[in-house]
Amino acid sequence: MVMENINELVKQLSREILNEGINLERAWDFKEVNGKRSIVEEDYAKARSGRYNGVDGFYFNKANGFEFDSEEQESITEIMDEYGFTVINFSPWEMEEGEDRSHRASVSFAKYGE
Repeated sequence: MVMENINELVKQLSREILNEGINLERAWDFKEVNGKRSIVEEDYAKARSGRYNGVDGFYFNKANGFEFDSEEQESITEIMDEYGFTVINFSPWEMEEGEDRSHRASVSFAKYGE
C-alpha cells in the first residue's frame, strides 16, 4: 500500500475514534486565521510511527487521563478491526525512573499483510 494512502486511512481511522468521544491527542498545523498565523487543531489525531515485530505501524497518544478504560479499548479495537488494523498494545501513562519524563497513555497498531 502506498504510504500516502495509509496515512489517509490512519487519519480517517482516528476521526472514527474521536467521534466515539475518545480523547486522542490531535494533530495541529500553522495556518492563516483572520490574517494572522495561528496554531490550528486538525480534525484528526496525531499519528506517530513505530515498528512492531518488524512491521511498520503507528500509535496514538491519549490527550487526557492515565489509561484507556475497558470500554475505550473495546471501541478502539472494533474500529481498528473495521479498518484492517491490529491493535498491538494499550500502554498506560508512565513516569520514568528519576521522574524527569513521563509518557502518555497510548495505543499502538499496525496493518499486517500489506
